[in-house]
Amino acid sequence: MKEHIAAVYKQTIAQAAERLFLERGFDGTSISDICAASGYSRRTLYRYFATKEEILYYIVANGLEQLRDRLTDIVQTKQPFLAKYEHICAAMRAYYERCPISARAVREFRPPSLDAVTPTMEAIFSLGTDINDALARWIEQGIAEGVVRETADVMMAVYVFSAQLHALFDLVETKGALLLPALGKTKEQFVAYGQKMILHSLAKEPLP
Repeated sequence: MKEHIAAVYKQTIAQAAERLFLERGFDGTSISDICAASGYSRRTLYRYFATKEEILYYIVANGLEQLRDRLTDIVQTKQPFLAKYEHICAAMRAYYERCPISARAVREFRPPSLDAVTPTMEAIFSLGTDINDALARWIEQGIAEGVVRETADVMMAVYVFSAQLHALFDLVETKGALLLPALGKTKEQFVAYGQKMILHSLAKEPLP
C-alpha cells in the first residue's frame, strides 16, 4: 500500500514538473514552481526526490521504459526484418513526440563521473542497454535474412540508426515549418522519405 502511494506521489510530481519543463525549460523551473503545480509541499517533494535533477531523471526513465517495452515486443514478434522496421520507427517517433523531455534529455546527456551516479541514473543506463540490445537483435535478424550487410558492426549500426532517426524527427519538428512548404511535402511525407533513406543505409542491396 505504501509503495503504491509513493508511486502515485512521484508520478504526480513528475507530471507537474514535465509540464513546467516543457513550458519554461529545466533551468527556468524551480522546486517552488513544481510544488505549486503538483499541489505538494517542499517537505513532501523532498521525501521522494532529493533534487530537481532527480525529478528529471525519473521522467527520463519513465519514457525510456515505455520505449524499451514497445521495442522488445516488436523485436520478439515473428515478423521479417523489414516488417519490423516500420513498427520500430513508429515506436521511436511516439517516444520522441509523447515523451519530449525524456527524448531531449537523452539526446543532450553527458555521462557524469562514477561517484555522481544515482540509483535513478543507473536505471536509465540499464534501460538504454535493454533498448540497444533489442535493436541489436533486430539488426542481427536483418543480417541473417540477407537484408543487412553481413559486414555491419551490429552495435555501431544500432547507435547510428538511433541517432539518425532522432535527428530526422528533430529536423522536421524544429525546421519543418520552413522546409516543408519549400519542398512541397507534408510532415508525413518528409518523415517517410527520411526513414527510407535510413533503411537504405543499412541494406545490403538497394531496396525498392
